[in-house]
Amino acid sequence: MGLLCATSNRMPQGFVPKVQEVLNGLCLFESKTTRTEMLSGGQKKRLSIALELINNPPVFFLDEPTSGLDNVSAKQVLLLLRTLARQGRTIVCTIHQPSASLFQLFDHVYVVSQGLCVYQGATEQLVPFLSSAGLTCPTNHNPADFVIEVTDGEDDNIARLSQAICNGKMSWIQTHTIPLTIQEDAKKSGDTTKQTDRHSCQFQTKNVATTGLHDSSGSNRHPSISSNMDWAVMYKHISETDDLDYPTSTWCQFWALFRRMMLQTSRSRLALQLQMFHHVLCALMIGVVVYQNASDGSEMFKHVKFCMSVILFHSYTWCMAPVLLFPNEVKLMKKEYFNRWYGLNSFYMAMTLSKIPVQIILSMIFLTLVYFLNGLPAECHRFFLFCFIAIIVCLVAEGIGLAIGSVFSVTNGCAVGPMVVAPSLGLAVYGFDFAEQISWTMNALMKTSFMRCGIVALVLTVFGLDRADLDCNELYCHFKKPIVTLRMLDIDNSSVWTEILTLFGLMVMFRFLCYIGLRRRVAT
Repeated sequence: MGLLCATSNRMPQGFVPKVQEVLNGLCLFESKTTRTEMLSGGQKKRLSIALELINNPPVFFLDEPTSGLDNVSAKQVLLLLRTLARQGRTIVCTIHQPSASLFQLFDHVYVVSQGLCVYQGATEQLVPFLSSAGLTCPTNHNPADFVIEVTDGEDDNIARLSQAICNGKMSWIQTHTIPLTIQEDAKKSGDTTKQTDRHSCQFQTKNVATTGLHDSSGSNRHPSISSNMDWAVMYKHISETDDLDYPTSTWCQFWALFRRMMLQTSRSRLALQLQMFHHVLCALMIGVVVYQNASDGSEMFKHVKFCMSVILFHSYTWCMAPVLLFPNEVKLMKKEYFNRWYGLNSFYMAMTLSKIPVQIILSMIFLTLVYFLNGLPAECHRFFLFCFIAIIVCLVAEGIGLAIGSVFSVTNGCAVGPMVVAPSLGLAVYGFDFAEQISWTMNALMKTSFMRCGIVALVLTVFGLDRADLDCNELYCHFKKPIVTLRMLDIDNSSVWTEILTLFGLMVMFRFLCYIGLRRRVAT
């Protein structure tokens, strides 16, 4: 059982109010510096309405705006909605079992039970309609409660009421019904323009018929209804042109979104602290294992494992975080995009760039610790290339996570993420002990693994760049010369810049897939 209620007014309003005007109108100006989490329940409801008022839309759809509120807060919210309706807006909301005083605030009601419409018409005409069907509402009884009681599990009453109102195709006005059809509407009003411009008429009357509106005075507005097919065609036509009429430029949208995202990041102190702790702890654990071991010529495989651990840490850290967090961001983005606050291009650019500073700072902390704890040469060019490669791997891994998060939910993404990363991990660690025996086809396949490219690039950075001979306390040390290690791994002829370019290509590809996923989500 549900009630679909509406308030309305004829007066149009074309001026888009400023933020201050919206806050004043909703009595939120005194709380403008208060965090959302500190607002009361009624204030949060009003804030959600304020967000929708930014674009001053002519029609509002609200799902249970009074849920979770006490009677006083609920009445304040509905009085606010009624005031907004009297300013020229159409307010449509669902509500369950309102009190009698709240129920009377609505101009028009649409009652649904078991998927059937059992009443549509003016709020004050609900009791006469029920009486005409043989269901007399007791005196001093809430009509909203009564209609729910007589239709709760009573199939006969539901069938009788639904038949009397033609399952919502008729509107009960002053003890008689009025068909909601374009033809009879045009005949009664004598307006010939509705017949000459039928497509435009359908767009206007569909909004009225969906809400079933009447003036507060009770006079009939003769709402009409159009076919679902025509409405779908018109909606599709509008949505295809939704990137053409934003009031601000793409640059202004990007800058506003970028500042908002950076502010949100700075306010997420607990998340930043946890990420910092995670990076420092893992860096210390790796540093303890390989402490001052970088110059030991007898530990070639330990050096390679060190490079693997750095790449694996960045891959899983920055891939799984977007898989878990980005789906919720996408939901918010879809709502704001639908409200025409900004375009997808602006959001995508702001989202991409706003995440880079945190990545660079946290990665540099981790990489600085592991680099010097391992005892690698204190050479600026080697250190910065080492960090540059790891940060690119971060961006690639994050691109994979964003691409997954843009398409799948958190639950499905948690399964898809490891499934996508696992093959890359398998190719990354394959064949280092028999690298010269690997076929060219397998080598080409391994190029598709961003982890493999990252590991090879790090090994070339650690053992290449004209590094001096390693220390060795044994009688014979086969890997004393760094070039021997590179030859054994069959990468002595490889270039670190080739691997970096491959990583850039993979990064662009995954982020493009993320954009395609977002474009698909906002189109559905």
